[in-house]
Amino acid sequence: MGGCDGESTNVCIRLFINLIRWLPVIFVTAIVGWAYYAYVYQLSILTVESLSLQILYLLVFHILLILFVASYYQTVFAPLHKPPAEFYITRDCMEELNDSSEDNNQSDILQRFVQLQGLPIKVRAFEGGVRYCPKCKCIKPDRSHHCSICSQCVRKFDHHCPWVNTCVSFHNYKFFVLFLGYGFTLCLWGALTDLPYFIEFWQNNTVNNRVVFGQFNVVFLFFVSSMFCLSLGCLFFYHLLLTARNRTTLESFRPPLFLHGPDKRAYDMGIFRNYRQVFGSNPFLWLLPVYTSDGDGVNFTTRQLMESREAVRLLDCTDEEDDEDFFNRIV
Repeated sequence: MGGCDGESTNVCIRLFINLIRWLPVIFVTAIVGWAYYAYVYQLSILTVESLSLQILYLLVFHILLILFVASYYQTVFAPLHKPPAEFYITRDCMEELNDSSEDNNQSDILQRFVQLQGLPIKVRAFEGGVRYCPKCKCIKPDRSHHCSICSQCVRKFDHHCPWVNTCVSFHNYKFFVLFLGYGFTLCLWGALTDLPYFIEFWQNNTVNNRVVFGQFNVVFLFFVSSMFCLSLGCLFFYHLLLTARNRTTLESFRPPLFLHGPDKRAYDMGIFRNYRQVFGSNPFLWLLPVYTSDGDGVNFTTRQLMESREAVRLLDCTDEEDDEDFFNRIV
């Protein structure tokens, strides 16, 4: 009976924790619901007198709102992708690790497993060995990290965001950036279109201090839009900068470690190539909340490898030109 009571208690605790984790998402949903009522009904329909302005306000607002909600939904509910199956150690390897008591021996065992599996591992742990997750029992792919909140290793881990109740990682990073961008644009549009009526309210309020319910919604809408516009704008432009440098939030504070040492610019392929890695090869789909990211979240070309390839290509071209000049001189 005691065991059953303990299991029930643990289940209740987990359910309570999961409910707490969803509170920020519920809060965002509630704010968006109230803002829709305040902007569409109180501002656009009841306050704005010009029919052309009403149509313009409602059209732009609904386009931005649909893109924002779709991006937010994709960010929240995009599945987290674990490392591929070949990164999880086998039973034989696990037995070797359990039998080995020294760290050096365990590092050699993991290194041998990586070589046998042919895993594309370049990033190293702090001590220089293979990055291994004892909780997931797997080799960590490059740029992957274990999230203690989601209880799993996540590909190209950026950070765990409580406002979306999930990890921002390889498979939802584009949606997260779009969520920030459309949220910033939507709040900016709401604040700018609400500003004239906000100013008019304060001018009239010097004569009449009575505030009706509709006026309160219009005034409060300006404060909320401005506040979220500022916060979302800072995050949006920060992540645009990170994308331009092909760097995650975690890598900006703790650069990846290679055999040649830490390198913050390890994955910087140039601005266009960096954006194409996140948003895809078709620029017409960049602004749409559909999955278009390049790659698999496991294999990443480093700047050093790209420069080596470019050097080899230039040498090959030079050799071909020298051969052609030599042939022309002979003729």
